[in-house]
Amino acid sequence: MLNTVEDPHPTKSARRTLSSVAASTTFWWAASMLTIAVICVIRVVRAPRFFFWDDSQLGAYGQWYGLGERLLNGDLSLLSPGSWQGGNYLAEGQWGIFNPLTWLIAVGTHAVDNALVYTTIVKVVLLLLLTTGAFLLARSYGAAPWWAALAGVIAATGGQTMFMDAPSWVTGLQNIAMFALSWWALRRHIDGKMGPWLYILFAYLLVTAGYVFGVIELAFLLLAIVVERAIVRDWVNVTRVLLVGVYTALVAVLIYLPGLLTSPVTARASADILNDQFLNMDLGDLATSVITTATSSVRGYWGDLVPVPLQYVSWLIPLLVLCGSWRRSLASLKIPAIMLVFSVALVVGPSVIGPLRYPARMMPYVVLVVAVIIAVVASNGMPRRVDPRRAWIAVGLTAVSGWLAWAAQPASWKWVLLATVLQSAFFLLLAAKGRLQPLVSSGPRKAGVLLVASLLVMVPQIVKYPTSPLGNFNVPSSVSTMRDVAADWDPGIFTVGDVYSLQFGAPASYEESLLANLWYVTGKEAASVYTVLPFKAFSEKLCVDLRGWTCPEAFDALFEETDGQTLADDMSLNTVVVVKGEGLERIGAAPDGWSVEDREFTWLLTRDEPVDRAGGIARTSGEAEVSLVSRDDMSVTVHVDSVGERGGSVVFSRLAWPGYSADGGRLADPDLGFLLTLDLSKEDAGKDITVTFRPPGWNLELAAAVGAGIAAIVAGVLWIRRRRV
Repeated sequence: MLNTVEDPHPTKSARRTLSSVAASTTFWWAASMLTIAVICVIRVVRAPRFFFWDDSQLGAYGQWYGLGERLLNGDLSLLSPGSWQGGNYLAEGQWGIFNPLTWLIAVGTHAVDNALVYTTIVKVVLLLLLTTGAFLLARSYGAAPWWAALAGVIAATGGQTMFMDAPSWVTGLQNIAMFALSWWALRRHIDGKMGPWLYILFAYLLVTAGYVFGVIELAFLLLAIVVERAIVRDWVNVTRVLLVGVYTALVAVLIYLPGLLTSPVTARASADILNDQFLNMDLGDLATSVITTATSSVRGYWGDLVPVPLQYVSWLIPLLVLCGSWRRSLASLKIPAIMLVFSVALVVGPSVIGPLRYPARMMPYVVLVVAVIIAVVASNGMPRRVDPRRAWIAVGLTAVSGWLAWAAQPASWKWVLLATVLQSAFFLLLAAKGRLQPLVSSGPRKAGVLLVASLLVMVPQIVKYPTSPLGNFNVPSSVSTMRDVAADWDPGIFTVGDVYSLQFGAPASYEESLLANLWYVTGKEAASVYTVLPFKAFSEKLCVDLRGWTCPEAFDALFEETDGQTLADDMSLNTVVVVKGEGLERIGAAPDGWSVEDREFTWLLTRDEPVDRAGGIARTSGEAEVSLVSRDDMSVTVHVDSVGERGGSVVFSRLAWPGYSADGGRLADPDLGFLLTLDLSKEDAGKDITVTFRPPGWNLELAAAVGAGIAAIVAGVLWIRRRRV
């Protein structure tokens, strides 16, 4: 992958030259990888849980574990009725149901007992993949290996990547790594140096990760390249890009259409465009993006002032003023320049565009493009001897950025000053004379110094800002410990109360309950798992949030009887964990048919006679009598024993997701607004009726998958035929 040999019949001298180039390329790639690895090690030494934070604790790890368990059991169903609003896996998107990289990560969770160690390894590997992708992309645009090494380091150390995606939002990290590799593979394909196969692979891994931000960037990249190639009438490459673009679009239909068609019943059903200034940036924030310790006014979960350098791009941006030959560089950087403008426009744009939120998530793409531009411009224009006047201009730009950073948050002046002075010193070193001049006497030496400097300038940032501004929930790191929590419980678990308060009693409190997707680690079905697609009527009835927190009134909602049936019965719950706290200081006597155990942090309610897992018959109404024939996660079959003149209905312990159909029957409006309901009439007596779930638009999605395969094959065949001509 790193070898750039193209000539199929090189001379002996040329082979030696090419071998030397390959060795140099490999060396500098390894140097960039080592730099990132060292930064990761320092991060972990400073804060051992740095890469196991917030949504990686509550979302990603449990999700991986649950998916791994399904794969190991050969369970490929797309729905889990017992996981309730968190169980519509294809609509959820980020489960990576069709993503082999996610499968590999998921299965791996079952081989390592320590979730902290395993998650850290996964994150570091993804950062190294991003470093590799940026390195290769810079090389494809003509950057020298030593400057491409710097591009790799820049791409992996941006503020959004280092403080949000790497610690918490791992699908964002996965996305940017696959985007960099996809762009590189596409470049190689357009240049006629490689077939479409690697692009097809990396683009597939990007799209099927289910994180739409990278897909938006990839779609715009494909469009930009098609337009650029059409302008110069390069119809061969227009055809190539259109073919792989059609492939990419069709894969996106398979992954994203289910979520779009499901959204009308969810809290994400919104077409509003607005700016509440939540996790988006302005040009003033970006003006401080040179300083490693600069913070900004980005509003988020932490308040109005972000307590980390989220807007940080690269301390090496002023390096550009040291270089000449900008015209030569810009000629080859049209597409990166367009991508930079597009990405920055998204970052500073509205904070909400329909279901799309948090435009700061586009910052890694800004950083990647800047990394490529710096590497290419430095390769073409870095002089052997740097003009001291230009070095002082670079210092001036750094100082201006430092001053703006101080103005934004004056209390941080010591750290801003330290970073500004340290960064400026390295620019002056590039123009050194006398004894220090040999250190920077060539391009490779300059890049080598800057690689070391890139590590050193990160130290103040790591010391001052050791963790993500997102939450640490102090969850257990031992899989065995988490599995023990529910070892004696029956499936069908629901938590009531402030589950986030468990972190304050950790680790003892986590012996009594878990939260969010960590329930998947227990191997027991739980209704309180994490979802990004909350079923609106269900979440409102139980006032439950995305991660399983509920208001105190949820307890009454669960056990309030209507015609002898409770919502806990409708949901086939066997275990209810009530977290003690405000509004839940006491719960009184156990409901009929339940027993209660008073523990230190929780009350544990267990059903005296456990019921079958969710997905079957919850109850009937009217004059209907039915019996269960069979059920699995995706379907349920009932036999209609009898139906009176006035008819009746069957209510299932399933959410009424769009996509259900009844073979031989009719679906009714959902009971309570969210329970799947089958309408019965007298004519249905004696029938077997099967209710089946398929993601909405399933036939179109399958057709899109087949079409994507055809487009990939056609792209490959055309490549092979053209190579033979």
